[in-house]
Amino acid sequence: MSKLQPIHARGVTRRYDGRAVVRNASLTLQPGKITALLGQSGAGKSTLLRLFAGLEPVDSGEILHGDVPVSTISKHVPAEDRQIGLIFQDFALFPHLNAIDNVGFGLVRQNKDKRRETARHWLDRLGLSHRAKAYPHELSGGEQQRVSIARALAAQPVAILMDEPFSGLDVTLKSEVRHTALAAVAEAGIPALLVTHDASEAMRAADRIAVMSEGVILQEETPEKLYLEPVSMAVARALGPLRSVRRDALPKKWQEKVPPAENYCLRPEAVRLDPAGDAMLEVVAAQRTSSLIEIELKLTETETIHALALGPFTPGRGDKLAVSLAPEFVFAAR
Repeated sequence: MSKLQPIHARGVTRRYDGRAVVRNASLTLQPGKITALLGQSGAGKSTLLRLFAGLEPVDSGEILHGDVPVSTISKHVPAEDRQIGLIFQDFALFPHLNAIDNVGFGLVRQNKDKRRETARHWLDRLGLSHRAKAYPHELSGGEQQRVSIARALAAQPVAILMDEPFSGLDVTLKSEVRHTALAAVAEAGIPALLVTHDASEAMRAADRIAVMSEGVILQEETPEKLYLEPVSMAVARALGPLRSVRRDALPKKWQEKVPPAENYCLRPEAVRLDPAGDAMLEVVAAQRTSSLIEIELKLTETETIHALALGPFTPGRGDKLAVSLAPEFVFAAR
């Protein structure tokens, strides 16, 4: 298969015991772009990845590499013939091989010197040249995952598919490892799919995000547009926390800023501390979470909303704060 071609899933369905776990899903992976497939456990994300990889056949629809069908009802190119790199959470390194030999393991068409040169290049690109002779048990989880990604890229795949590749890493190292690894993936210029349940990871890492639920792709867009223009509440909730509020609970001046609806969902950043704000609300609770302060504000005797704030001052219960509304973070519930 030639490189730098998009990979398309068109109306694919996959059933287990008669139940569709992927339903009529369409998604295109573009060269040089990282597409995140976001959804909760059981959404069908990993199954769709396996269909892209050729690890499972489709029950309907088709998958194409460029214009060439590789999965249809009547045709199935096996995974080993698709030249696709696969990265999973468990790293899958050979314990008896050091890092450089793990990376070079699949380069059977290269002679020994060229194989080591290629492996060293990718270890260096992943920031691991100093760990070339270390064995997997001597590497941290983040180092093992970078070796795994270096091995996948060294084979010059036509695409790379990653299933929750960073979820097992220590939270303090995850951001650095993810940045280094995905920068190398993007630099390779091939289509890349990142399966994740972490909305923050998808927003940080991907060029485009497809939100999946119960086997269906609900919306696929850039992170910015997806966050600000979700087509449904299910999509909006997949991208971050929301607070439901009745229209008549909102301050009167805020009701003028949002489209008519009986109920709304507000992101935390919809409500901002503002000395010139057009509403004064009472603090129910406030808690610092590192750089951000999460504040719960009283709307009525039974309803509250959340706000986020920066700064050194954490307000106390009962304080009155001037706040304003950013309507771009308010969605009419439907």
